[in-house]
Amino acid sequence: MNEEILSHPDLIWALRNYVMDSGRLLVVEVDGQGLIGESNLAFRSHFSSFKRVRGEPLSRFLGGGRGDTLEIESGLVNRTPVAHVFKSLDGGETYLFHAYPVAQGSLLIGELANAAKSDIIERMGNLAIEMSRLVRDLRKTNHELAMANDLNLELARTDPLTGLANRRYFMERLQTTLAHAQARDHRLSLVMIDLDHFKQVNDRFGHAGGDATLVAFAGLLKSQVRAADLSGRFGGEEFVLYMLDADLRAASEAAGRLRVQMSQLRPLDADFRVTASFGVTELSPGETAETLLIRADDLLYRAKAEGRNRVIAEACGA
Repeated sequence: MNEEILSHPDLIWALRNYVMDSGRLLVVEVDGQGLIGESNLAFRSHFSSFKRVRGEPLSRFLGGGRGDTLEIESGLVNRTPVAHVFKSLDGGETYLFHAYPVAQGSLLIGELANAAKSDIIERMGNLAIEMSRLVRDLRKTNHELAMANDLNLELARTDPLTGLANRRYFMERLQTTLAHAQARDHRLSLVMIDLDHFKQVNDRFGHAGGDATLVAFAGLLKSQVRAADLSGRFGGEEFVLYMLDADLRAASEAAGRLRVQMSQLRPLDADFRVTASFGVTELSPGETAETLLIRADDLLYRAKAEGRNRVIAEACGA
């Protein structure tokens, strides 16, 4: 085997899953006592005069030229499987097998060798190289599939416009993080955000302008939140943020910074300012995600009712 050969477990996996289906090669797996386990159709067809293959000793089908003993040595010596020459019991046919080590014994892959032995040996030598290439291709395909799955998973979790968590994924993470915080007595605060007078943005700049404003605010959120926090878009111009290990005061200060920075952004026009309103609350012992969200939403609408572009923060029962 050349240097392209990959790890032995990968090679054996590929051999078992692909060469077993070969219509030309004879494939048979034997245990440490020489008893047959798996065999492919080509092997069973070649010895179709036998009623039973599985569980029978390989020596019932092939001889090693050493009396009744059929010695099987397997391994990857210098990265090359061990070659064996076997004969039919009547001595009329010769077989060349390569023996690969498996957990319970040996995996034998071979051919009728009545043709020029040098040609068969060359073909069998090339098999290992072909299988290594197959394993490499399989790894590449699996890696590409894994990347595609990761991308699909990311798309399923992400709001396509802003790149923030979508509502469904945010709620899943909030439930998990809330349970974690309650079990370990950690603080957790929630911030609900709504962009003020967003209809005016769409009316003046069109939906493209509205989208640009949402993207700009999402970028602001991403740049300001910590690794332990999660921000999401709940829909329309409404956003949400949870902050783990942050009490009401810390979350209020973070919301205040976001409010100021948003009012300073000019995503559309130097003379057009977009502001945001914030409702901030902190998790209480035994509280659910739903009641936490309802309270934050109520505080947000208080902020909008009291003039917008402000933060209202309040704990449960305050």
